[in-house]
Amino acid sequence: MNDRSVYCRVCNASIDAPAFDDPGPSLSSIRTVLPVPTQVFLCGSCGHAQSPDLPDLDEFYDTQYRISLDIDGHDQLYENKAGERMFRTDYQAELVSALDIPNGAKVLDFGAGKATTLQKVVKQRPDIVPHVFDVSEDYVTHWREWVAEENQATYSMPTSWTGRFDLITAHFVAEHVPNPAAVLADIRRCLAPNGRLFLSVPDAEANSGDLLVVDHLNHFSASSLARVLYDADLSVHTIDRDAFHGAFAVTAVPGVGEPPKMTSGSFDKALASWRAILARISDLQPAAPVAIYGAGFYGSVLAARMSNDLTCFLDRNPYLQGQTHLGVPVLAPEDCPKEVATVIAGLNPERARDILSTNVDWLPATASIVFLEG
Repeated sequence: MNDRSVYCRVCNASIDAPAFDDPGPSLSSIRTVLPVPTQVFLCGSCGHAQSPDLPDLDEFYDTQYRISLDIDGHDQLYENKAGERMFRTDYQAELVSALDIPNGAKVLDFGAGKATTLQKVVKQRPDIVPHVFDVSEDYVTHWREWVAEENQATYSMPTSWTGRFDLITAHFVAEHVPNPAAVLADIRRCLAPNGRLFLSVPDAEANSGDLLVVDHLNHFSASSLARVLYDADLSVHTIDRDAFHGAFAVTAVPGVGEPPKMTSGSFDKALASWRAILARISDLQPAAPVAIYGAGFYGSVLAARMSNDLTCFLDRNPYLQGQTHLGVPVLAPEDCPKEVATVIAGLNPERARDILSTNVDWLPATASIVFLEG
């Protein structure tokens, strides 16, 4: 894909120019800095937003996208309420287990990675026959302990899997692929006639930082998500924007449903907000020493663009604490150095004030909190 001939990955409409074009530095979904610009193209026909392919995309996912492999037991913190942590794979397992999976069901985790979510479901439901697929062999050693070898596949799904599965899950996969309709059609091929797909993808309107994730090639709107499922011969039962923070949770079955109504999308406001935020970051003159609260994507964007020296990240995720990220330590908030004068909220601006409105007893007495949106 290039600027001279850009077509929507969902409806194939021509897109003239990027609606957002920033030289970077750019961040991947696993918080690595990549030497590519951050560009977002908006489709006026179906409301889809998309970013250019990464260089050597297949190689990136085969050998570089080592999600949760570098830290033993690593998981992403989904929610932290009243000191009770909920991790993402635990929450995903709850959503999957609530799907009323039939006894003895054949279940495929598509784009599985370590397949931690499915493994947790199987522990609750040992009658389930687990299958796993990914476009890398990095995870095979993690599968061998609990998935039969004949139920594993890498790079392409075998023809013998056609019509096999009672349930296919795809947790945060479709945003990464250059041809989402083709991938969903292959998933459709492998569903049993009465099978179901459970799909989750980021909701970039609810979590606008997704628009800046350069390995998320697709940023779905409700309209473009419905369209790509329809084109893959999948009939949508639900597209839920409330079940998962900042994400769509979708259930669909084989068969043609009602043609979706197309809307133009509403990403322009979010992109304008990000232009203002990035300008604010470059203009920040925070009192030093500086810490960033949040070592996830938002905090990484801040750290990669700040000209000031950064003392540390502060994060509630115990899997990140004690690690080094972008050259600085990640600490528990309670271990924030007392000399820190400024804490910048490296969180989703839509939720940052709610998250940091309580439980800030750790904040040094003379420190102030700076929020991205001003």
